[in-house]
Amino acid sequence: MKLDFKARDWHNWISVILLLPMLLVGMTAIFIAHNKALGLNDIEVTGAVRWLPGYGTQAMKAAGMEVRSSLLLADGSRWVGTKSGLYRIAEGKAVAIAELGDTEVRDIITAPWGVVVAAKSGIWVQMRESWHRMLDGDAWNASLAPDGSVTVVLKDYGLATSRDGHIWQAESATLQVLAALPANAVVAERITLGKLMTDLHTGKAFLGKSVEWVWIDLLGGIWVFLGFTGLWMWWKSQTKRRDAARARLMQEAPHG
Repeated sequence: MKLDFKARDWHNWISVILLLPMLLVGMTAIFIAHNKALGLNDIEVTGAVRWLPGYGTQAMKAAGMEVRSSLLLADGSRWVGTKSGLYRIAEGKAVAIAELGDTEVRDIITAPWGVVVAAKSGIWVQMRESWHRMLDGDAWNASLAPDGSVTVVLKDYGLATSRDGHIWQAESATLQVLAALPANAVVAERITLGKLMTDLHTGKAFLGKSVEWVWIDLLGGIWVFLGFTGLWMWWKSQTKRRDAARARLMQEAPHG
């Protein structure tokens, strides 16, 4: 039996099989580059993607239970902040705090006036057994000062300070001091080989963080273009073969 190996046919079929990953890589790269501008993180699609293996019930539960912070209280109970919610653990049972929903909890501290939580959805404070969001934003870290005030780090905002949990003010003095540092006094970012590979991939190494989207859009657009044009050429070749086969059959058919 003679093996009829046609490299061009193999190339064409493998290209067709890889079209979907190619299109996904190209299109998702463009969306990732404009994630903040498009507000993609605010669009809920949980119910629509449950069929994907990576988003099954067990996978989602395991991911959501990743612990981000913890606080042990004097009565032996514990607050636990996870990737998708805040929990109170007491007497061997965990109770989810409904007010925070499934927001990621980064830090938890106790102040003289209540428990303070730094979460992805903002600054939350527990007062009189109820939880209240005092300030919107992407909070990362909370610290207690000797005078009883609390300072929380907020992305794109800076430092927010409060002495009673109700009124939060920008703590700009620290940021002003940091901004006044001379350029040569700022420690340069450490570049590892892994980071270099990432920055080469995203284009940050060539264009900088602020305009790396140009690189991503360019390459993503090329992938999408190659994917669609490859599909079109494959379809045209299949159509041409089909038409040629039909023409041969008509020529070989007996004429009455």
